[in-house]
Formats: sequence, structure tokens, C-alpha cells
Amino acid sequence: MNQSIDQRENQSVGYLTVRVSTAGGAVPLEGAAVNIRGGDVDNSSIIYSLSTNSDGLTPTVTLDTAPRSASQTPQGSTPPYVAYNIDVFARGYAPAFFHNVPIFEGINSVQPAVLLPNIENERYSNAQHVTESPLGGVDI
Repeated sequence: MNQSIDQRENQSVGYLTVRVSTAGGAVPLEGAAVNIRGGDVDNSSIIYSLSTNSDGLTPTVTLDTAPRSASQTPQGSTPPYVAYNIDVFARGYAPAFFHNVPIFEGINSVQPAVLLPNIENERYSNAQHVTESPLGGVDI
């Protein structure tokens, strides 16, 4: 068997998809920037820089993780996962940061990220809202 294929088969990997939305998770956000970084203090560099699609989803990415066998021994010295950090940014919304997101071997983890509108964005949308006054005039 080819050695590179052998190495890939022995390497433990997990998968991650980030779902970005607003309005309590009801409205997907297209075009949000998502950075996946190493979770270790010594290695917190960006591994992936992604963008969300019209459904608010990033592409599913493959990440290195601990072997499943690490979870089969009580009080093992190695946790059965590797932790990553996720940063989410979208224009008009407060950023969101997720620390120590666990990735397990063979599992596709989905990290929800519900973003809140910036105060400035909210004021702008309220100023554009026109309602009819009970006195018959128009309030802006």
C-alpha cells in the first residue's frame, strides 16, 4: 500500500461546519467571515479562513484530532478530542468568538454562531422605520 495513503488512514481527523445566523438563529447570514484557529496557546494561528453561503453555512473542513481510542480508557492522559477556536465576523453585527471547541475523530461537529446586530446598525434601521401616528400624521 502507498505510504502516504497509509499515513492518512492512521491520522485521526474530525470535521467542522459553522452555521452563522441572526434573529435567534432564524435568519442565516450569507458572507460572514469565519476563522478557525488552533486552540493551543502555542499554536493559535489561522488554519482556515472561510465564508458562509446563502444558508449561513461554511464548507465542511477536516481537522486533526485525537484518536477515538483515547476515549476508551478511564482517566486517560490524552483527551479524546482536540480543541479549536472559532472567530466569526459579519458587517453590521457584533463578532462572536468560540474557544475550546472540541473536534472528535470521525464526527462532523456543527458550531452555531448567532450574531447580534451592532447598536449603530439597529439605530439606522429604526430611523428608517415609518409608522402612522394615532393623530393621523406620519412619525419617522
